[in-house]
Amino acid sequence: MDFVCKKTTDLSEDELIQISELFESIFEKKRSVDFLQRQYINNVLGYSYHSLIVDNRKIVGVNSYVPVYYCYNGEKLLFVNSVDSMVAKSYRDYFNYQDMVETAYDYLRKERVAFVYGYPNDNAYPVLCKSKLMRPIGRMRVYCLPYRIGGVKPVLKWLNPFSCLFTHFFVFISSVFSSCKKADFLLRKDLESYNETRYKRGDRKYTIIGGNENGFVYKVMEYEGVRCAFLIDVYSKSSKAFNEAISYILREEKKNFDLLLYPGYLPFNNTSLIKLPIKLEPKNFNMMGFALDHRLNIVELFTLGNWDTNLSNYDLL
Repeated sequence: MDFVCKKTTDLSEDELIQISELFESIFEKKRSVDFLQRQYINNVLGYSYHSLIVDNRKIVGVNSYVPVYYCYNGEKLLFVNSVDSMVAKSYRDYFNYQDMVETAYDYLRKERVAFVYGYPNDNAYPVLCKSKLMRPIGRMRVYCLPYRIGGVKPVLKWLNPFSCLFTHFFVFISSVFSSCKKADFLLRKDLESYNETRYKRGDRKYTIIGGNENGFVYKVMEYEGVRCAFLIDVYSKSSKAFNEAISYILREEKKNFDLLLYPGYLPFNNTSLIKLPIKLEPKNFNMMGFALDHRLNIVELFTLGNWDTNLSNYDLL
C-alpha cells in the first residue's frame, strides 16, 4: 500500500474516475469527473493537492486540499482548505488515515503552504481532535430569518401572511439601527484572487451582486425539504451591509424561499438576523486547523474571532 500526493493536473482520467466512484460509495452521492475538476481547479493556483492511499493501483483513500491566499499581518500567505476526506470501509483505520494526512502535510510544506484549515463532519471531528492532526479553531454559528413560517412548519401555513409582513417590518426597523462600522478580521481571504474562480465550482448556481468592496453572494436551494436562501458571503462585514443584502433578497427572491440562513462568524450584533440556538442548528459547522509554518502566531490562528469565515470558504451543505 502506498501513500502519495499529487496535484489535480497530475491526476490521470482513470484516477479521477476512481475518486468519483469512491466518493459515491462512501457518501451515496454522485459526483462526476467534470464536477470534481470544477471543485479542484477553480482556485488561485489552478489545481488542488490530493493525498492518496493506493493499494494495487486502486485508490482507496483520498484527502484533498484547495489552495487560497489569505491576508495576515500585511502578508499574503498560501493556505489550503482540507476537503473531501474519505477512506474505503475495508481500509478505514487510524493508521491509514494518519499516514494519508501526514503525507499531505510533508508535501504541502515543500509547496510553501503556511496553514491547513477545514470544516470536518461530526464523524471526522473527534478523530482529528484525538489524533492532533488538526486543532479546533471554533464553531461557526447559524443566523436565520424566517420568511414564510409555513414553509418551515407546514402546520403553521395559515400564519404565512403574518410572518411575511413581520419579516419586512423587522428588516425595515433593523435598517434604522444598523451600523456602517466594518469588522476588521486578522485573517481574511484575498478577495480579488479568490472571487475570480470560487463561484465557478459546484453547480455554479450562485447569484453575485456588486463588486469585491460592497457586494454579496447568495444561493437559493432546497435544503432538508425547506426552500432556503443561503447568504454565502457579504464582502463588507457591517450590519448595514448585511441589512442591504437581506433587503435585496427579500425584494428579488420573495417567491422562491421560505427561510434565509447565514452560517458563519459575526463579531457584531447583526440586527437583521436571529442567531439560532445550537440545538436548532441544521448541522455543526466546526472549524479546525494545523500550522505548517511554525513562524505563525498559534494563538491568533486558533482564535475564531480572527477569521472571516462562512459558506464562501467551501460548500458545506
